[in-house]
Amino acid sequence: MMPEPELAPPDAKHPTPKSRPARLILVRHGQTAYNAERRWQGHLDAPLDDTGREQARRLAAHLRAQGISGPVIHASDLSRAYATAEALFTALGGTLHAQAALREIHVGDWEGHLYDDVAAAHPELSRRFWNGDPHAGAPGGETPAQVARRMHEFALAHWPRAGESVILVSHGVAITGLLATLLNLDYGASWASRTTEHHNTAYSVLQVDPVTREILAVDIARTDHLHLASAAP
Repeated sequence: MMPEPELAPPDAKHPTPKSRPARLILVRHGQTAYNAERRWQGHLDAPLDDTGREQARRLAAHLRAQGISGPVIHASDLSRAYATAEALFTALGGTLHAQAALREIHVGDWEGHLYDDVAAAHPELSRRFWNGDPHAGAPGGETPAQVARRMHEFALAHWPRAGESVILVSHGVAITGLLATLLNLDYGASWASRTTEHHNTAYSVLQVDPVTREILAVDIARTDHLHLASAAP
């Protein structure tokens, strides 16, 4: 099991005097059968499996126990993310919005195929993608750089207000791209080191200034809710 790293940007500052810190919480969806099979999903609408639904329930209970209440929840409109967000909404209240801009990277011709089969058919392109090349994308799909750009644009347009918690429920590559942009990390190095990797229902919490949009503190890719012996219903 990988350690759960915490990063603190060297230029983090205190919130502006008239603003209260806000939270931006990034959540990856629960597990699907395609995840378990190591099969490319992209924009394919694979639903949560039983494990994924339990992961979402545990995360919702855990965030409620952490004092998260009444958040603004934006979720990818793909069912695996939206169903995860529905579990959070049921436990935490607030508002829930489906957003196509939060979808996973579109992997074009690779969608629905096993990772190993794609690697055999497109060895060089697959190698570049898995090595963290932000400009390596599937034929007919997006690149990680393009995904990072649309995720960042969405986050800036829906930045939390003072004292507010905003939760974005999205996908693995999409979240990695967003974090790399927000924290000024090199995407390739971040991907290769797995610093920003989110397993199913892993979540990151960013304390942010609602006015300047500075990142004050970060806690990345937490999975503590998955290791609890039980979670409250």
